[in-house]
Amino acid sequence: MPPLLPGRSAPRWLAVTLQFIGTVAVAIWLVSALPYLLLFSLVLALLLIPTLRRLRTELHRTDLYRSVDVPARPLTDITPWHRRLIREFTLWSQGQPPRR
Repeated sequence: MPPLLPGRSAPRWLAVTLQFIGTVAVAIWLVSALPYLLLFSLVLALLLIPTLRRLRTELHRTDLYRSVDVPARPLTDITPWHRRLIREFTLWSQGQPPRR
């Protein structure tokens, strides 16, 4: 395509044709990538099974679920230190004692 002079624009039919070709190319790419995305999600789901099993056993060990066989263990606070600091500062500024 030759360079355009200032103030001139490309013909409308050329812009529409390029948009159509781009849309078709993206549609073909998405259809061809779909099987790989489905396979990747299946592998990821299979890898999550042991993690979810461990999470379930950890939940059963906490106070949320009392099990006869496993002794109860209290929940552990995993809030990042900066979030805890912000929460304690907010409670302090409101005149409330910090929660532990």
